[in-house]
Amino acid sequence: MKVLAVDISGRHDVDKKFIRVYAGVLVEILADRIVHVEKIDVMVKREESQKVRDIIKEFKEFINKFEGYEYILCERGEFFNLPKETVKGILKRDIIFPKTRGEVEAINIAHHVSYSFRKFLLENILKEV
Repeated sequence: MKVLAVDISGRHDVDKKFIRVYAGVLVEILADRIVHVEKIDVMVKREESQKVRDIIKEFKEFINKFEGYEYILCERGEFFNLPKETVKGILKRDIIFPKTRGEVEAINIAHHVSYSFRKFLLENILKEV
């Protein structure tokens, strides 16, 4: 089964701006493992606010870069702990919080990508801007 695991890094402000890195990992998974990583992509947003509507708007923009998956995996906190049904209604996509080992591994990959990419930006590129 193909799923899209998404992680957002950057909930802390840097010079009064929020630098959010969205990482998406399109994977084929089984309950106990990842079978294949098909695509990894990132999106960076530098904004002044950190509101739910901003996150949802950006999240919708980001997931449109992917196709051919059955559902989206993300951590409960990505949408400030809104109920899964609310997020599903807004995005018009199935949202799953990870339960199986394969789902947790997919989220871990997305988390490592978003965190590492944001760290790289802060250390190498954005300090010059």
